[in-house]
Amino acid sequence: KPFDATELLARLRAMLRRAVGRSSPVIAHGDLVVDPASHTVLRAGEAVPLGGKEFALLMALLQARPQVLSKARLESSLYGFGEALESNAIEVHIHHLRRKLGESLIKTVRGVGYFVPQQDPPA
Repeated sequence: KPFDATELLARLRAMLRRAVGRSSPVIAHGDLVVDPASHTVLRAGEAVPLGGKEFALLMALLQARPQVLSKARLESSLYGFGEALESNAIEVHIHHLRRKLGESLIKTVRGVGYFVPQQDPPA
């Protein structure tokens, strides 16, 4: 039976959100609010424009927090098979995210990968 690929992807994303226990697609991390449905990012209430790869990288890091994601894993989640990829593409996207969202958001584990630390609960 024919199907629409965008509909299938939307249904898969919804199933993944439910599996994680997050019915709302909005991800909040400190003063950072990311809405995947509208592709918007707010930092301290101010809109932050991100490119497609930057947004996808931020989503991968936020969804996996506080787990460290290797460069290879990030590359495979951002780029399709056979898609041209520069050797430092992930580092460039991380640099742009840090410049736009602040240096303290994304941490580096040298030789391993990148992660977003878990927020401390409010006291």
